[in-house]
Amino acid sequence: MGDETPALDEHEDPCDWTSEEQKAFRRAFNEQRRRQRRVGQVFTGVLLALVSLGVLLRVSPSWWVPAVGLVAAAGLVFRLTSWKCPACGEGLPTRGAGRACAGCGLALESEND
Repeated sequence: MGDETPALDEHEDPCDWTSEEQKAFRRAFNEQRRRQRRVGQVFTGVLLALVSLGVLLRVSPSWWVPAVGLVAAAGLVFRLTSWKCPACGEGLPTRGAGRACAGCGLALESEND
């Protein structure tokens, strides 16, 4: 792919990153966030479809309730394993407005982007 995220040396200080490297990391973060939203919408749609079909078709709850649980668990696992800082790979908080990575200090959002 054309937009390669620069490799991060584990001892590199965020203050030493060029503005182009920071922009590349933020672009990678923004793409990751868009992907998270799209996948979240898919999981939500599947959950709603399972519940709707289970209720409307009067399927035994012993079938569709565990299916809903499995889909919800799969969504949670996806979220926790793929929501990482594009610079250092550290897990990002799943709630709240994290403006910077706790691991490397990368500013994830900028007014200029």
